[in-house]
Amino acid sequence: MTTLTNKDFENFWIRCYLSTSTRFVEGAIKRAYLDFNRTVHGIRITESPEKYQIFENFFKDLINETTSQKFENQRIFDSWHKNKCEKLISLFKEHFTPKIHIGQAQKWINMTLKYLVALGNDRIKDISLNYIFFHIPVDSIIQEKLSKMGISKFSVPWSQIDDYRDYINYQILVRHKFAGQLPMDVEFRLFNE
Repeated sequence: MTTLTNKDFENFWIRCYLSTSTRFVEGAIKRAYLDFNRTVHGIRITESPEKYQIFENFFKDLINETTSQKFENQRIFDSWHKNKCEKLISLFKEHFTPKIHIGQAQKWINMTLKYLVALGNDRIKDISLNYIFFHIPVDSIIQEKLSKMGISKFSVPWSQIDDYRDYINYQILVRHKFAGQLPMDVEFRLFNE
């Protein structure tokens, strides 16, 4: 009989998926980048360590903000999120020729937060502080599942969403459809089906 605990097995899967080190934040940022980078043509920021560090620092600041300050309400968080998406797009524009879209920015931000939440507060202190406000990561998988529940897909691929108003309206539709439930709880459940 093994002496390993469920936590030991959990740590094994986390290391396999996110990082071989105990640097969970960096592992989550990079894993989330890998979730969307196939939609960005001609750019592999991980091949340029000094440029990648700029983005990693951006995400560490973003994470620090979500774990150190409690947002008052959804509207304030949504405004903060819009600002972060625009800043991420601006960083890409500064350092790379091809631009990224709102769809790609939201995916990197939202997946990073999702991975960190899944790691839990014992690994990422206070990551659930603003969980009630977090946005669902929009991609083809979640759009397909939600379309079966009456929420229409975007008319363009998720990675090409270029208007934050379209993006936030989708988030609002999800909130209304699942009123009384946390959007990220809904997303976790749907993704796991």
